[in-house]
Amino acid sequence: MTHWLAAFEQPVPLVGYSLGGRMALLAALDHPDLIERLILISASPGIARGTTQEERRTRDEVLADHIEAVGTNVFLDEWLDGPIAGTGHLDDEVRRRDRAIREVNTAVGLAAALRGLGQGAQPYVGDRLGELEMPLLTVSGSADTAYTSLAREMADATPHGTHVSIDGAGHNVALDAPHALKLTLRDFVRD
Repeated sequence: MTHWLAAFEQPVPLVGYSLGGRMALLAALDHPDLIERLILISASPGIARGTTQEERRTRDEVLADHIEAVGTNVFLDEWLDGPIAGTGHLDDEVRRRDRAIREVNTAVGLAAALRGLGQGAQPYVGDRLGELEMPLLTVSGSADTAYTSLAREMADATPHGTHVSIDGAGHNVALDAPHALKLTLRDFVRD
């Protein structure tokens, strides 16, 4: 990611959602000179060291094995019917387009991403949030209480942090409330 960011002639806004938000946060901490402002949607700083992280790594490994065993389509059936990424409340066309994008993934690729980039594998950086000098916007869906709490904590831990909770949205704010998210991002980038 940093090679791509370095190709711009000046620092740019960086947006990341969920796992991508954690990757964006890591990039901002390691290369703050490349990022003008940071936007994290339904993201976390990782899991604090200890038993919880090890438990998560174990759960991620079990899920990765399951994905490889059942394949992408069965896994997507399960994932898109679950509590985090569930899309059953969305209209058929949105669900169809979302599914088509996700079907590009392979079971091996999804499992490898989970093993290498999941919260159990990634470093905890909550103790480094005060290093972020660029403006930070954390966004969460109001129905996603766990990530709303994390988003508030992250914004509060930075010198220039702001948190916005989008009413009625869950973890997948972009699908649940695309217009509200667009306005939130526009206002933050223009500010």
